[in-house]
Amino acid sequence: MNRRILNVALTSTFVALVLFLVPLAIAVLTLFQADARATLQREALRAAVLVDPGFSSSDLTELPGAAGGVRLTLYDETGNRVSGTGPRSADAVVLKALLGRSSEGDVAGDMVSVVPLSATERVTGAIRASLPASAVWGRVIAAWAIMVVAAAGALAIGILSARALSRRITRPMSALAEASSALGSGDFSVRMMPSRLAEIDQVATALNSTAVRLGELVERERTMAAQASHQLRTPLSGLRAVLEQAHGASAEVQAAAISVAIERADALNSTIDDMIQLARGPLHGTALDAASLLDAAALRWRGIFAAQGRPLRTQLATDLPAFVGVASAVGQILDALLDNAERHGAGAVVLRARNSFGSVAIDVEDEGGTVAATDDIFVSGVSGAGGSGLGLSLALRLAHDQGGRLLLSERSPHTRFTLVLPASEVTPG
Repeated sequence: MNRRILNVALTSTFVALVLFLVPLAIAVLTLFQADARATLQREALRAAVLVDPGFSSSDLTELPGAAGGVRLTLYDETGNRVSGTGPRSADAVVLKALLGRSSEGDVAGDMVSVVPLSATERVTGAIRASLPASAVWGRVIAAWAIMVVAAAGALAIGILSARALSRRITRPMSALAEASSALGSGDFSVRMMPSRLAEIDQVATALNSTAVRLGELVERERTMAAQASHQLRTPLSGLRAVLEQAHGASAEVQAAAISVAIERADALNSTIDDMIQLARGPLHGTALDAASLLDAAALRWRGIFAAQGRPLRTQLATDLPAFVGVASAVGQILDALLDNAERHGAGAVVLRARNSFGSVAIDVEDEGGTVAATDDIFVSGVSGAGGSGLGLSLALRLAHDQGGRLLLSERSPHTRFTLVLPASEVTPG
C-alpha cells in the first residue's frame, strides 16, 4: 500500500507540473521574444530621432549607442550601408522599410527591426536594429532552468508529502492488521489508539468494541467453567448418596431411589443448561413470582438439609410485588447461598421473601456465624471455612447482571445473605 500511495502521489504531481510548466514555458518564450522585438524597435526609433534625415551617403554618420547588445546600422535610400555593423547591402527587412513603413523579421539568426528615415515626405534611408537570437534564447533557457529547478523542488516536496501521508495511513493500517491478528490469536486486551483518520478510527472503534465483548464473553465462560464444578458438586453428591443408599437394598427401596435419582438427574441437567445459558451473557429479565422460586429452591435443598437434621423453612410476605429477573439466574443465586449455608452454616435455614421499599428482598439465613468483618466474602478464594468462595462470587455476578444487589446483611449472631431485585409493573404469568 505504501508503494501504491507513493506512485499515485508522484504521478499526480508530475502530471500537474507538466500541465502547468508546458504552457508557462511557451508563455516565457513568447514574452522574451516580444520584449526583444520591443527593445529593437525602441532602439531603432531612438536612433532615427537622433540621425539627420538629410544625411549624405558620402559622409560618415555616427550612430548613437544602443543598450542590451543591440546593433544599429544606417542604410541610404538605395540600400547601401552607410554606417554600423549590419550587412553591406539591404536585406529583405530593410527593403520593406525603404518603402516607407517599419518592418521586422528574422535574418541569418538575428532578430531584426527596421525604421525608415524620411524628409519632405521622401524616404532617405533606414535604421536597422538587430540582436542575435541566441541572446534571447539564453534568457529563455535561463528562465526555463529556474522553472525546472522550481518544479524539481515541488516534486521533492510532493515526494516528502506523499511519504508522510503514506506513513500516516499505512501505520494505523498496519497496527489495525496486527491488532486483528492478535485478536484472532486470543489476545482480547488489544486496543487501537486514535489515528485522527475518521475512516480508520471507525474500524478501530469497532475492533476495540469487539475485543471488549469477546474478552468479556471468554472471561465469563472461563469463570463459569471454573465455578460450574462448585455449583454441580452438591447435586452430584446428593445423587451419589441416593445411589449408595439403594445399593444392596430391597427392591422397593431401590425403586424409590431410582425415582429420586431420576428427579435429581433431571435437576442436574437443568442446572447444566442454566449454567451454559448464563455463561453466554446477561439475559433479558422478565416478571417473576417469588413464591414459585422459593418453592423450587426448597424442593431442591430440603432433603439435603434434612439428611443433616437441619430444617429448611420458607417465609413469604403477603405484600410482595412481582420483580424483574431471570428465573435460571435467580435459581443459581439461591443455590449458591443455600450451598454456602449447608457447608459453612449451622442450625435451621430460613428462605424468606419480603418487600423492601418497593423491591423484592430474598433472604437466606442460618444460625451460624460468618467470617470477620474485614474479609470480603464475595471474592473468589474467601470462605468462612476454607472453601473456595466460587459460589458466592458467581452469585454476586449474576445479581449484578440482573440489575440487582447481593449483600451480607447480617454477620452475627446469625448469617443472613440478601438478594434485592427491582420490582416489575408487569404481573407474572
